[in-house]
Amino acid sequence: MFLRKNLVVMAVGILACATIAVFVVTPAPVAAQEVSAEEAVAYGAWRAASEAKEIPKAVAAAEAYLKAFPSGGYAEYLKKWLSQGRLSALDEAIKAKDMEGMIATGRQIVAQDPENLNVLYALASNLRLRELMASPPKFDHAKDAKEFAQKAVALVENGKTLAGVQNFDKDATLAWLYQSLAVIEVNGGNPKQAIKLYEKSSALAPDDVPIRGRNLVNTITLQQSAYAAAASAFNAVPEADRAAAEPSDALKAAREALNGAADALIETAATFVAFGKAKNLPAATVDRMNQVLETTYKGRYPEDADLAGLKKILADKGVPAGA
Repeated sequence: MFLRKNLVVMAVGILACATIAVFVVTPAPVAAQEVSAEEAVAYGAWRAASEAKEIPKAVAAAEAYLKAFPSGGYAEYLKKWLSQGRLSALDEAIKAKDMEGMIATGRQIVAQDPENLNVLYALASNLRLRELMASPPKFDHAKDAKEFAQKAVALVENGKTLAGVQNFDKDATLAWLYQSLAVIEVNGGNPKQAIKLYEKSSALAPDDVPIRGRNLVNTITLQQSAYAAAASAFNAVPEADRAAAEPSDALKAAREALNGAADALIETAATFVAFGKAKNLPAATVDRMNQVLETTYKGRYPEDADLAGLKKILADKGVPAGA
């Protein structure tokens, strides 16, 4: 819950801490060698923008200088300054909610420092909150969000932690990153992969309501679609085949797919009901999912009129009898 509520604050804070001193004082560097008039003009453009605290303009000027004068008198100074200047530009883009600027600057930083988890974290978390989890959600930069999240996952799983953050929670961080990747896969039309990612996310944060609760609800929605598609395919089998004494291979396959989809939906819906009751989630939400559960169970096991099997499933998940 801490991460969900504080991703933007942390992302901005991490970068702000890293860059706050960059523009407080801009000492005049001494040229390492005599410079030409053209080089002096290029340096002056950076100097003016830096003193005016026009960060993106200063970054662009520093880049232009280094491109034109890679061995110039101010080159070593501006190379060192540029790494911090880009962090400041990224910080400003985040604060301004400028996703295009944030992505472009972030890519420049990561290109120079591929294992900069703080920057990847800031990119992934802000795209998550500003787009993937917006209302309504947006997927303008889904490809970028997926790339940054995957890179962050790889670093965290290999033991990397956020610099400047005490008590870094590896599992919670991975949980929201996997959840973001699942949301992207849903939008990309890959429900099976999305469900796997939701399950990985939930396993890392089993007691986190915003993470696991959302994962379960989203998984149920995907499984309902799969169940409806399986039911449609089963009903499309000719009536003669369904009435035959010996079921055809097509009927067997359709029935197996339908039962499998029903079982998956029953398992997830029952898990949500148990989780919702344990965490005191809104009764209306729990009741809605319980209706999905009962309807699916009755379709799967019509012979179980008193729902004894369903009651056992819920009891095994910790739901008291009659709750």
